[in-house]
Amino acid sequence: MDDPVPPAERDTGDALPGERRTRLSGAWTAIVVGLVALVVILVFILQNQQGVEVTVLVFKGHLPLAVALLFALILGAVIVVAFGAARILQLRMVAGRARRKGPAQPHKPE
Repeated sequence: MDDPVPPAERDTGDALPGERRTRLSGAWTAIVVGLVALVVILVFILQNQQGVEVTVLVFKGHLPLAVALLFALILGAVIVVAFGAARILQLRMVAGRARRKGPAQPHKPE
């Protein structure tokens, strides 16, 4: 009997060479998401042009509302990244000490 579906078109459960997720496809996805986010941010800035007075410690100034909020967002992101980086460094130091110390000996009950 002839098989009506050629072997290359059968659903074998494995991805064909062009169907796998690659770094390049991930980069394209990131670019598209970044562009959409950029458009949303630009619309936000254009819709929030009214000026506000901003006071940070001893500095005072007038900025558009959207710009002041974006500065706050960026400052918050920098703080989160700093704490995250400190935690990763702390975990790497603990892991390095554990590697230098060697494998832990199993505790044998007496």
